[in-house]
Amino acid sequence: MMEELYRIKAKEIMIPVHDTLFMEENATWAEFLSKLSSRAHAWVVNNTEEMKVMGVVTEHDMLRYIIPPEQKRERILGAPRIEMLHEESVVQDIMTHNPVVCSPEETVADVLKKFSSFNIRRLAVVDENKRLLGELIIQRLVKNLRYKFLNTL
Repeated sequence: MMEELYRIKAKEIMIPVHDTLFMEENATWAEFLSKLSSRAHAWVVNNTEEMKVMGVVTEHDMLRYIIPPEQKRERILGAPRIEMLHEESVVQDIMTHNPVVCSPEETVADVLKKFSSFNIRRLAVVDENKRLLGELIIQRLVKNLRYKFLNTL
């Protein structure tokens, strides 16, 4: 059962782009907060025509900016930049640049290796031009595993 799961290609189980939360890199702080209130992350694209993945913005990115310096744990690196957050702030100011991505042809085994190696829970699925096609998240893999397990009983 597991070997079968490992061979599944990303394109077969990815969440398609029309169901994937994304925003342009020049989206405002207010737009980011609005979108992040419904999801824990959003992919950042250069524009909605090209859809080239430039970064990802997550709840953790926001935390890096709003946690008071004296309360930051050692593993959350970087100088406090809460002063950067203002009405004119844009997503590009706080996003994680150059996120780890995968191709639609990579297998679940490849995806799991990236999740483990980079300690991440989500991957943008992109074409050869880094155009956003969809995403893979750990919950999606768990659902597929559950489905396969329940259907083999």
